[in-house]
Amino acid sequence: MKSRGTHFDDVTNHISSLTRRDFLRVSAVAAALTATGLASVAPSAALAQVPDEIQHMSTDEYAVWHRLMLALLPTKGTTLVDPETLPVLQTVDGAFLATLPPPVLTGLKGGVAYFNEAATEPFGKPFIDLNAQQASQYCDALASSEEVPARALFTALKFLTVTAYWAIPPTWEPVGFQGPVSEVWGLESQGNAPLPQA
Repeated sequence: MKSRGTHFDDVTNHISSLTRRDFLRVSAVAAALTATGLASVAPSAALAQVPDEIQHMSTDEYAVWHRLMLALLPTKGTTLVDPETLPVLQTVDGAFLATLPPPVLTGLKGGVAYFNEAATEPFGKPFIDLNAQQASQYCDALASSEEVPARALFTALKFLTVTAYWAIPPTWEPVGFQGPVSEVWGLESQGNAPLPQA
């Protein structure tokens, strides 16, 4: 039986192997979800209602992802787009979780549960019940933790959440991003061309 650290290694290794093409696919999924008007539910309904488009998160897992999204993307008072108006978690689900091999997805699900419950030791309650300040402190502590598995798990969860947000085209305008340069400049795709030989 694999240790928790080994499961986290499988998850982070798989996520770190994502290619530029994978990111473009995520953007395409996010754009399609946005175009169909699918957005996250309001915070008050987050624990009770999982959007129909979510296929790979349980109700409890969705609540953790939702709380993490709010902790990682605090846009209030900025010109950035509120993540709750966008299909961020639908993108995590459809563009990332749907593509994970079953053992890796199982490991990630275990990691999500661990991430939620591990907050009980320092804060006396699980992550989903932390207020904004506590959630931020917890995330900061994990990001700089000397425990490699815990830090790697948080890094993976953060990567998926933040990448899903920035893959959605409406998030680009406030930061002046005009889209992939290949599209802006009308560059023809060269496919997977081999590198020049020395």
